[in-house]
Amino acid sequence: MTSATPGPAQQAAPVTFDTRLEGLTRLALKGFLLSLVTFGVYRFWYMTDLRRFFWSRTALDGSPAEYTGTGRELFLGFLVALVLLVPVYLGLFAISLAFPRLAPFSVVISFVTLFVLGQYALYRGRRYRAMRTLWRGIRLGQDGSASVYAARAAGWWLLVSLTFGLAFPFMQASQERYRIDHTLIGTSRLNSEARGRKLLGPWLLVYLVGLGPLIGLGLALLAASDFSLPTDLMVPKPGGKAGETILNPAYAGTTIGRLTTALFVATLVCIPAAFLLIPYYRARETRAFAGAVRLGGVRLASTLRARALYVPYILYALSLVGLLLVLGLVGGLLALAAQRSGLGVVHWLIVLAYFAVAPLSAVLHVRLVQAWTWEAVATSLTIVNPEELSAILAAARGASSGLQEGLADALDVGGALQIGF
Repeated sequence: MTSATPGPAQQAAPVTFDTRLEGLTRLALKGFLLSLVTFGVYRFWYMTDLRRFFWSRTALDGSPAEYTGTGRELFLGFLVALVLLVPVYLGLFAISLAFPRLAPFSVVISFVTLFVLGQYALYRGRRYRAMRTLWRGIRLGQDGSASVYAARAAGWWLLVSLTFGLAFPFMQASQERYRIDHTLIGTSRLNSEARGRKLLGPWLLVYLVGLGPLIGLGLALLAASDFSLPTDLMVPKPGGKAGETILNPAYAGTTIGRLTTALFVATLVCIPAAFLLIPYYRARETRAFAGAVRLGGVRLASTLRARALYVPYILYALSLVGLLLVLGLVGGLLALAAQRSGLGVVHWLIVLAYFAVAPLSAVLHVRLVQAWTWEAVATSLTIVNPEELSAILAAARGASSGLQEGLADALDVGGALQIGF
């Protein structure tokens, strides 16, 4: 798929991001340590500071965005959401007690209920972030229904399950259209022309790598066993822990045994390989979705490449490996010194040295993964026909309630620094 590019008669303005990142290390270290000592309470203020930092350094047509949310709003919204969730959890528990026949399905019922609530919360959280975002003094907004969005998500995920994942790109495009079509900039409404068929090729690559061999070997195994798998195919491991199983030695060298072993090996190879392809798919999805956004005559074009999403994670992984090697070397030298000197305090120094990994890794994640990914996505965007942005008028609506994102935090589906608002 080729991303949209401005024609010869069209003007274009790039989206820019200030890569100096001055103060980000101090902000990340402070946020992590205060969140740690406050048992997570400070994370609402930390996330607010991060959003304000990234918003203010991202400029569209030369004008930076502004985030006006507060940590207090997020914290109070989280507390209210917890209170509202208590009856939900009690109701799920009461159903399992009142209807014993449903007890075996209680996990499924709970999962479906919390999944739908999570989708509802995600939409409300996006509404909060939109209505706390200003550009050129114009407030963004979002209408539409969180309930409708959650119902759509539930229906789509059911279809994705029935099609063994093949409907995933169509679901993504459909939900993207709903989000964008209900997004406002002042009095102007965005529109999305996203279509799942443009993502089918990249998704099929991920799908075939991750599931193709597994499905093929699974069907071959069923055929070899006349579509009736032996109940004694897996047996408890001799001398192993409870629940540990191995392939029954009686099937060693048989077609069923070889296929079972091949299926196990393929699972170990294919699933990680599919995960490694996710940044490739996300890059294609981002380009397709960005190129589908319209605001009257204004549109976006993206040149994002997969390597821009791989590099931050590779650097982060290498940094962690280097950090662990350095700490391991220092710890080994201190341990050797302790044996010679008999100073027990050195052992405490080793423990403290390893405790340094957590805050350092948190800082590295913010600077390498979050900042670099944000920069890659932002700077790959171009605004086509930016002169029409001057016609956007501010709306009279005010900021929404701070409770919007609380449910997302309570369900642990929010609180992240999403790319965009």
